[in-house]
Amino acid sequence: MSGGLSLRRVPLKTIRAHPVRTAVVLVLGLAQTACVFSGLVLVQAMGRDLSLAERRLGADILVYPTAALQKIDKDDLTMLGTPVECHRQRSALSRMGSNADIESVSYQIYIRDAPANGDGEATWIIGYEPQTDFVIAPWLEGGDGAPGEGVVAGSDAPVDAAGTVTLFGRPWPVTARLARTGSELDRAVLADMDTLGRLIDASLDAGVDTYASLDPHRDYSVALVRVADRDRAQSVVDWINIHVRKVTAVGSGELLTGTASAIRGHSGAIAALAAVAWLIVLAALATAQSMLMNQRRGELRVWRTIGASRATIERVMVHEALVIHAAGACTGVALALPLLAASGSATGGALAPARVLAAAGAALLVSLLVGCASTWLTVRRAARALDGQELLTP
Repeated sequence: MSGGLSLRRVPLKTIRAHPVRTAVVLVLGLAQTACVFSGLVLVQAMGRDLSLAERRLGADILVYPTAALQKIDKDDLTMLGTPVECHRQRSALSRMGSNADIESVSYQIYIRDAPANGDGEATWIIGYEPQTDFVIAPWLEGGDGAPGEGVVAGSDAPVDAAGTVTLFGRPWPVTARLARTGSELDRAVLADMDTLGRLIDASLDAGVDTYASLDPHRDYSVALVRVADRDRAQSVVDWINIHVRKVTAVGSGELLTGTASAIRGHSGAIAALAAVAWLIVLAALATAQSMLMNQRRGELRVWRTIGASRATIERVMVHEALVIHAAGACTGVALALPLLAASGSATGGALAPARVLAAAGAALLVSLLVGCASTWLTVRRAARALDGQELLTP
């Protein structure tokens, strides 16, 4: 028939004919999507922050030449590496390579630039290896951990207005800064081993021959060790102290190990809370779907009276639910996004577009699947109940 009503147009006409019912389902779909989207973004942001906090705990083990460790006050020792002026050849640590529990080793070398007039404190210069480093990189606020021709300055390092720091009478460009660590690193300057070699050359030009024999690629002041299993850190400390001569290994202790475990536990708890919040909204949606379907039993009887099959009824009503939930889902994401962007502290700063798109896509998909599935199940249950009533009717 020309101008006849097709099944494809029924869902849209039904939606317009029942604005209150449509609004209820749309609001529930909106809340569900906003909850899923916000939960995904917040869990990602908090997980990223907790992961950063765990990585900022520093090395699992520090290995100093025994003579160097005797110069350090135990209260000043941190797992980021505590500067001390002592240098030994790395070859003395070669036996550490035979321990399967050691995952990686990174070296630091410490030198100092004393003030020319003798007034003020000397500036520690820390040579490190960006390629193997796992201690400095988590604290970097700018750059990629490879300062190149420049240096990395601690939060309190003497950086001038031009963005340079003067060491051994020469200005050196600062290409990255460290976040405040609460340790000696705050007042220190860091450089990769190649730049440290140039700093040593500058010290010779400035008349300081203390480091003339120091080779940044051969020597070390401290070895920072990461173990594959933190629970075995103490056994590795004991092994090093027994089998490697003229060094002393110091572990992070139970405090930092417990802190790392607690951080991982908090990550799981945050994800669980987000899942519980979504389940509450999902339960509300299922309850509302059931209540609304009870009001549509008369509509189901009309469909059955005109000879529509159960599959046809389900297809029409699921199509209707798809339209409503799609509108609600898109609105939920649109409302949640500016709120999340405004709460920069909760999301760890600016929202990364790739992560936002992934979270939005996942939230939309979940909302549509849950909405359509709950509608389909509710319609089937109502249709079976209606069939049972018809069988009991004389």
